[in-house]
Amino acid sequence: MTAQAGASKISVAVTHRDTYVAAGIAALLRSRADFAVQMGETDASAADVLVTDYATGLHGATATVRSRRSTASSSLIVTDQNAGLQIRRAVDAGIRGYVLQDCTADELSEAVRCVAVGRRYLSDSVAEQLLDSLTFVVPTGRELEVLHLIARGLNNKDIGRHLGIGEGTVKSHVKAILGKLGEPTRTAALREARRRGLLTEERPPMSSAGPRASMRSQRDGLL
Repeated sequence: MTAQAGASKISVAVTHRDTYVAAGIAALLRSRADFAVQMGETDASAADVLVTDYATGLHGATATVRSRRSTASSSLIVTDQNAGLQIRRAVDAGIRGYVLQDCTADELSEAVRCVAVGRRYLSDSVAEQLLDSLTFVVPTGRELEVLHLIARGLNNKDIGRHLGIGEGTVKSHVKAILGKLGEPTRTAALREARRRGLLTEERPPMSSAGPRASMRSQRDGLL
């Protein structure tokens, strides 16, 4: 299928942060007769499709829209970020297209055409990860804080001190985290959290007065 067949070319702005990836995307799309491709952010908002990286695409989608047209509805993310939660967040934010960097030229072209006419396009592997993520029970904000601190090597006592909560409360959060991730130990839970994309998000800042727990080993216990 070719969108806008017989009509004017589809204008595409490539603003990917990785300059090598951006150059490759531009070269592939320029080899197709129905695309007019520009690189950089100059007049990118006027393009039919904005091809960008994950961070830029998500930032643009969640930022306050100052124009009449939302860039999220015309954005195609090309990335190596394939964790279910990351994909889910992008789709929830309104991103129309999402493909991985190892996609073929034909798939990239088809994705651009779909987004240009207002349709969604997810590559097969991305769609599979998205569907898988819908079965996940996402930890609460506090549980995510605890999870990130576990990943930094803090034990229950130090996590409680850092967050200003009791050690018993920390144990309850850890138990809930293990249950939601479906794993019996902290090590296994951290591995599953990384697979789902939970530990790729921005982490809570460490307090300068916090414990020097990063030097402590983390026991692979239940709590």
